[in-house]
Amino acid sequence: MGREKMPEYNDGMVKRTFAAFLNEFKKPDIRKTADYDRRLEHLVLVFFSSATKELQKGKASDDQTWKWTVDRHVALFVRLLSATLKGNDWARERPELSNQLQTLEVKLLTHDRDLSIPRSSDVQPLEIEGARSKDVKDMHMVLKVASIFNKTLPQVHSDIAEQRDLWTEKAALQDLKQYQIYLNTSTRRTLRSEDFDTEDAYETWKKSEFVELSQMVTQIVQNYPELTKCAPKQQQPKSVGVSTGDGTYSGSPRRLSETDYSNGYFFDQPVDMSGISLGDGDSFVEVEPDDGEPFMFIPADPRECYRFLLREALTADLQEAAYNKQASADQALMLLTEQSAGLLHEMGTRWRVPLTSRMMLFLDVVREKFIAEEIDLETLDAAFSFMKESPLSKPRADTSSLFDRTKWTMPDYVLNQQILSSIHDTLLRNLFEQLQTCYDAKAPMFGPLVTVLETHIYNDPQFSRKPEDLDRFSYDLQESLREKALEIYNDIFETEIRQHEEGLEFYHVLQLGRSVLKFADKIQKRYRKMPKIMG
Repeated sequence: MGREKMPEYNDGMVKRTFAAFLNEFKKPDIRKTADYDRRLEHLVLVFFSSATKELQKGKASDDQTWKWTVDRHVALFVRLLSATLKGNDWARERPELSNQLQTLEVKLLTHDRDLSIPRSSDVQPLEIEGARSKDVKDMHMVLKVASIFNKTLPQVHSDIAEQRDLWTEKAALQDLKQYQIYLNTSTRRTLRSEDFDTEDAYETWKKSEFVELSQMVTQIVQNYPELTKCAPKQQQPKSVGVSTGDGTYSGSPRRLSETDYSNGYFFDQPVDMSGISLGDGDSFVEVEPDDGEPFMFIPADPRECYRFLLREALTADLQEAAYNKQASADQALMLLTEQSAGLLHEMGTRWRVPLTSRMMLFLDVVREKFIAEEIDLETLDAAFSFMKESPLSKPRADTSSLFDRTKWTMPDYVLNQQILSSIHDTLLRNLFEQLQTCYDAKAPMFGPLVTVLETHIYNDPQFSRKPEDLDRFSYDLQESLREKALEIYNDIFETEIRQHEEGLEFYHVLQLGRSVLKFADKIQKRYRKMPKIMG
């Protein structure tokens, strides 16, 4: 009928394919099956079959180019189905179906560029994600951010519209180029060798950064070839040494024991152009350091911004799991949803926050919530396991640095020690309080607490605690339990002896002994299989 306004549907061949599908769909047996089955998979298969027959017409037996066109036209059909769902506001009722359709469209378009541009034989295959929409309803990460910060869609749309002229691909590319400049001049805007315990660790990090940022640059340039000659903003520092208030750092590495990382964040962002011409050459004009913001998309303090976003996302996801009455126990302990993990991965990548930093900041937020009693011990245990699975990295990413402590930055190394120490102290206080009730009628469940201590704290090579500190805790705990035992004995004595003082007989003394032994036997049976705790 020609009422579809999207330009990709105006092609004559597309209209011919859709007409062939309509004729096929009107056949009584096909229509009857569709009415009975009520599944979109059936419609897609019918369209694929009819499109294949139609596009094969008039082609030589050795001509296989029509296969690309079939995928292209099926993708258009799938896109029309998605648009119908959204246009009738059915996508919210069937989110899984909507996601499946979008995934299918992306797969079908793996070998195409733009559905609105006719395909030619000289076009190289390029993986894309379909046509971009400017409607915030189609921006999944924007919707996630809006839900985390309780923003309405009109508010979000207004924010984006106001900044659309500044938030451009060119600005993103300039950010990456500026990173390269700062990395090559070894400024405090990037990580430096001083931020690692060894020079080898620094070189390993730097090499991986070149690879990652090269991929980011290549992706932008492939999609926007006109940006190839984009020149960077001239905000390079004048010298390698940067005054930080307490003197200028020299070129020699500082070691862990010599460095205080309590203030500031040492940020990492290198780039490798991988043979792509992205500027006017390797020579850049040296100017005085700029105190303003050199980047469009990267905040001044990426580490703190990432931590803030992570804390808000974790809070929102935990609340959602708590309020979801139908969620299973496993779902409640997912901590971060897939959408939040994806958002955090993107932010960590764009802001150049190392994977180890992301995981340490995740644990730091969990530590904060655990101490504030916002999460329980089970959630803490799940958080440690969650971290060891490195869920904040992209699939198939190199996570070797996460488990090789020699490759960590010093701030992450120090933060990990602080986290372990703080959680350890809190767990010991909780253990001390729980063991005060070990003689009560109902035994305390301190087994999980001891498991967390032994599995996640004492087994961590970075946990450092003097033996005399643990001995002091054991002594205090032992004395406290003796006082509790004395209270139990006094209660029994009050019942068996003091109430019978006037008519006290040897029988009452025997009853005292029997009651004490009976209680002692009960406690021994209760903890017979329990291993020793703190001695």
